[in-house]
Amino acid sequence: MRILILNRRDVRNPLGGGAEKYTLEVARGLVERGHEVVWFSSMFEGAKTVEDYMGIRFIRRGGELTTHVHGLAYAVANRRRFDLIIEEFNGIGYMTFFLKKSVLLVHQLYQEFWTAEMGGWAFFMKWVEKFLLRFYRHKFTITVSPSTREDLEALGFGNIRVVENGIDPVDVRCRKNDRLTLIYLGRLRKTKNPEDAIRIFFKVKERIPEVQMWVMGTGPLEEYLRSRYSHSDLHFLGFVSEEEKYSRLCRGHFLTVPSIREGWGIVVIEANMLGLPVIGYRVKGLKDSIRDGYSGYLVDGVDEGARRIVELWNDRERYMEMSRNAKEWASRFTWDRTREKFIGALREAGFEV
Repeated sequence: MRILILNRRDVRNPLGGGAEKYTLEVARGLVERGHEVVWFSSMFEGAKTVEDYMGIRFIRRGGELTTHVHGLAYAVANRRRFDLIIEEFNGIGYMTFFLKKSVLLVHQLYQEFWTAEMGGWAFFMKWVEKFLLRFYRHKFTITVSPSTREDLEALGFGNIRVVENGIDPVDVRCRKNDRLTLIYLGRLRKTKNPEDAIRIFFKVKERIPEVQMWVMGTGPLEEYLRSRYSHSDLHFLGFVSEEEKYSRLCRGHFLTVPSIREGWGIVVIEANMLGLPVIGYRVKGLKDSIRDGYSGYLVDGVDEGARRIVELWNDRERYMEMSRNAKEWASRFTWDRTREKFIGALREAGFEV
């Protein structure tokens, strides 16, 4: 088959994240089965307009907004060439809902993201997002979590399949730090709420003075956070390689994820895989990737997050039990499983993949 993927970013884009990793793994699965895959997305600094990578043809046109116009034009012009179009809706769509051979992939609704990133004036974008999604209500739709499925069902969607994210298994023996170590891993931007992770650290430090924290990631809030929060036990590590990421997770004890919303939260499962219980906010997406009381805790704010860490750390037997649970939970999610479920969903939709 000839398959077109429409996503505003691609996996080579420096701003790409979990959605792009998910798309790459699905695309690789399709390529391995002999299908031709074209991934259409926006340009970014230093990018080629056409590039072949991992057996996938990347085509880039326009910026993060205008790529939707370019992509729709490309899809319509080449509608007879492609046997399947997978459109990803990220706040704004490519509007291929009228093409018979298209399916929809939604990682999460943006909703709170609009005002968090752009301010109160962007409130109307919440309505625009929902309005545009209603055009897709009768399309076969794949999403990554029960939370997003519920959001879509509330908009009138009825034909939805959930295909969760996976992780790359890492076979390492971890040696944990002697001192309690908290970790934040992710973009330093308002939607990820990294400041609350740091506030949790300082709350824990009031009860456990020897605690330290590693903040891994970069983003628009980095300069602000570095200037506002300074302590010898708070370490801003900036961008880290995959090797260092897993090395740090291996030595840490808790991952804190205070996001305002997630599609799923791949970092949750990556941390669980290495035995870290995860403390995350009780929000869309994290309610699915964190098994409350089993692989971590869902909390409603800084105080509860800090309290859960202190309680669990002071009960080492319970901590070790939850660490084992976290590893067991993470073992259920692999990219092989994601690819198989995704392809199975496409077959349910009538595509011979």
